[in-house]
Amino acid sequence: MQIATSHRIYRISGITAAVVLAFVLLGTDTGRAMLAWVYLQSTEAIAKATHIHAFSLDRLDPTCPQCM
Repeated sequence: MQIATSHRIYRISGITAAVVLAFVLLGTDTGRAMLAWVYLQSTEAIAKATHIHAFSLDRLDPTCPQCM
């Protein structure tokens, strides 16, 4: 017989809580409205974000020989 450690119990209870929360959010009108609000707020924040054009992300690519 295998002994269940506290870490495994915490992990299983966390996964169970996340699944139950997802079902509650998707299963109620309030939950769906809240998820839609969060989505709209995040897309608005991304659209209004100021982007730094002076820093090229290619500088972080180790396969780019011109950027080194």
